[in-house]
Amino acid sequence: MLLWFLSLVCSGFFLVQRMSAHLGSHDKPFLSAWPSYVVPLGQNVTLTCDSHRGSNIFKLYKEEGSPNHQLHETTFQKSQVFGPVTTEHAGTYRCFHPQYANVLSAHSEPLKIIISGIYMKPFLLILQSPLVDTGGNVTLECHSENMFDTYILISHRMGIIKNSVQVSAEHHESGSHVSYSIGPMTPDLVGTYTCYGANSYYPYEWSDSSDPIDIKITGIYKKPSLSALMGPVLMMSGETMTLSCISDHQFDTFHMSREGVPRGQGMPAVQSHSGKFEAKFLLSPMIQKGNYRCYGSFRNASHVWSSPSDPLYLPAKGNCPAYTEADTKTNNYKNLHILTGLLVTMVLVVIIIFYSCYFSKQNKSQKQAAASMEQEYEVKNTINTQDFERQEGQGLHTQNLSRESSTKT
Repeated sequence: MLLWFLSLVCSGFFLVQRMSAHLGSHDKPFLSAWPSYVVPLGQNVTLTCDSHRGSNIFKLYKEEGSPNHQLHETTFQKSQVFGPVTTEHAGTYRCFHPQYANVLSAHSEPLKIIISGIYMKPFLLILQSPLVDTGGNVTLECHSENMFDTYILISHRMGIIKNSVQVSAEHHESGSHVSYSIGPMTPDLVGTYTCYGANSYYPYEWSDSSDPIDIKITGIYKKPSLSALMGPVLMMSGETMTLSCISDHQFDTFHMSREGVPRGQGMPAVQSHSGKFEAKFLLSPMIQKGNYRCYGSFRNASHVWSSPSDPLYLPAKGNCPAYTEADTKTNNYKNLHILTGLLVTMVLVVIIIFYSCYFSKQNKSQKQAAASMEQEYEVKNTINTQDFERQEGQGLHTQNLSRESSTKT
């Protein structure tokens, strides 16, 4: 009987332990930071501990980093604002919910709070165009005059940190730098990128954020059509030009680029009477020459763009007509025909000149030959006349002699 009772007690004990463990695992809270776990020095951050059981009371504790006396034996209501933050707030945090006597919820996963702005910001450069074709690659370079041993590249989507990559830096005489290769490009990799510098011996203290770089992916949707209103007309200095981007797709926004670099903000699409969607871009009088293209995108995926339109070339200050690639091909064919006509005309002119010279020389030679023959004929005529006169004179002389001899006889 006693053995049976002890066995029942032990089974009940282990059953309670297993139920408590299962309950604690199911009630594991989630600790988050708003607006971000990367907090600029002197700003505020809100920590929130959420639970499936809907408890509004929680406790925080710090696993790593400088001690935070504000947390000691303090119970918080759902959320807690910390700030203005200092390096003392940097570290790794967890939260849990006190439920009842000697029973606690499971602890949350660790949350790192980074304090940025401790050092001067690095510089983030993109080595290609920020408009990347589907499947293409892009390289980002982060560098600073500070001798950081670590750089952190962070991607943002709609103002929220989506991902971060930490890479060891390379040192050189003028500072430190690191290169990141991103690709093959997909819609999941696009967004706004920034970088930070840090040192491994103070992992929770980062530099200020670099200036952002927006990377877009192109080629997801069918290309729109770009044209200059009023046609490719000559523009006088001081006039503006309006470009029209049109598509059959129901895009929310159209974007403009020049030589692969986006220009300004996108323009909202408006449905025209023909049922197509259009946006008009007004260019200032001081037009930068180059090839212009337009793209379409949707509101819920602003970094995912269509294929680019055919290029529209615009010269500086609008002193020459604007034309598209199709116009260029047409003009090339026209120019080829004109050039061919000119070459044929030149060849004909050369042939005509050659034959003119040839026949002119022939006529001159014939005239010279005729003149020579005429002169020769005149000489012969003269000689014959002289011979005849001489013979005639001799005949008369002979007759006279005969008469004289007859008279004497």
